[in-house]
Amino acid sequence: MREGNPKLLVVEDDPRFRATLELEFTERGYDVLTASSLSEVKSHATDVSFRFATVDLRLEAEMGLPIVEFLKRRTPDCRIIVLTGYGSIATAVEAVKRGAAQYLTKPVQMDQLERLLWTDASFEQEGDGEIEIDSLARREREYIEWVLVQTQGNITEAARRLGIHRQSLQRKLRKFTPK
Repeated sequence: MREGNPKLLVVEDDPRFRATLELEFTERGYDVLTASSLSEVKSHATDVSFRFATVDLRLEAEMGLPIVEFLKRRTPDCRIIVLTGYGSIATAVEAVKRGAAQYLTKPVQMDQLERLLWTDASFEQEGDGEIEIDSLARREREYIEWVLVQTQGNITEAARRLGIHRQSLQRKLRKFTPK
């Protein structure tokens, strides 16, 4: 079912998380190369074609989206998963437009990450048979909640940081509240 030792590129600026991903995937039988910037990716990509890649959305000095675009131009069959600590609908849509197959919010489960490398499934099968859609709406809600925590619940400041009108944020929050 799986080809022998698929090549995986891990692009992550956090050295501990990068090392964890490298170790986990190496133990699972992948040939793993790591990078923390577009220039490092370009140096790896000169002589290696990758079957898979995980790309952090926000690297220390740059965004990961140009890396997604570069990898897709160089190796169109490369399956890329974008990882981020702070998901949003806008960045998820942009990542998919540039060639990402999936967009996951950290923390991620290694089994889920590996499964998504190999499949086109955009949902997770729960143990009780219920299917949970991994939706952009959920990511939007999580990001809004994170911004609210950062602003200590200040709706006006949260709306400013999100780049939306205060009333729009209030409507979104009402939509998130179960009735």
